[in-house]
Amino acid sequence: MGKKDSYIYVILTSVVCFWGLNVVMIKYLSFFPPVVIAAIRMLIAAIVLTPILFIKKEKCKISVKQWLFIVAIGSTSIALHQVLLAWGLQHSTAGSSSLIMASNPLATSLLAAMFFGEKLSFRKGLGILLGFTGVIIAVTSKGNGQISFGLGEIIIFGSMLMYVAGGLLVRGAKSTGLPVWELTAYSQWIGAIMLGILSVGMYPTYIYQEMHTSWFTWFVIFCSGGISSGLGSLGWNYGIQKIGASQTSIFLNGMPIASLLFAALLIDEAFTYLAIIALLCTVAGVYLGSTKPRPVKIPLSIKGRGV
Repeated sequence: MGKKDSYIYVILTSVVCFWGLNVVMIKYLSFFPPVVIAAIRMLIAAIVLTPILFIKKEKCKISVKQWLFIVAIGSTSIALHQVLLAWGLQHSTAGSSSLIMASNPLATSLLAAMFFGEKLSFRKGLGILLGFTGVIIAVTSKGNGQISFGLGEIIIFGSMLMYVAGGLLVRGAKSTGLPVWELTAYSQWIGAIMLGILSVGMYPTYIYQEMHTSWFTWFVIFCSGGISSGLGSLGWNYGIQKIGASQTSIFLNGMPIASLLFAALLIDEAFTYLAIIALLCTVAGVYLGSTKPRPVKIPLSIKGRGV
């Protein structure tokens, strides 16, 4: 990539930092019912993304098949993913949750090999093994460094799988010719509407009146929904468009690092030795699983010699 495209690195780094912070923000907002906070955040994200539908000049007439993809993506990678994430963070730490979420490229590679016949190289297989070792350590470790089985981490793992399922559906949707920006905006609205209907049906109206919502709480909600989920998804998709999915996914290595640091600084979560081991395993696994080895360059003086 040339220097003129170096701004993409800045965009992707910012996105990953905000995603890392987002896990901490959702943890802070865990006094909200999971469905309610997910509905509010996704509505804000959808509103932020709406102007794109009017700014973009080229419009695509969406077919029935494409709408089915949009609804499926909105259901999995937005509605179910966000509800499970908010629910899981009520019973788990932000640090271990971010480690689980960061393993989604590995889960994507594994499921793509199982269901779509994609080749699984030794390097990628080693990355998956190493990455999920980190996840297992994160799932079974308490904040005080002891080992235990955590329900919250299992729910977060389910959230990650929903995001992966949505990502695989995005692959199918892109093959139909549907623009990424249109897919992102419409699926965001589908997810927001689903969550809104679910929250109204699940909770009586007095629940909303009893919620503590200071200006700072709303500021956190806006940052989480509008910036992290809304603008973050745009920045990420832009990166994929410019430098490809494999190079973009490397930036996910920074997400658990950002989450662990923000969790320690902002909500006083312990930074234990088990968290460090899990972090190293996950980062190394994602790197191995999402990158290709560089070809060895043979000097011309050696390459041209006879035997």
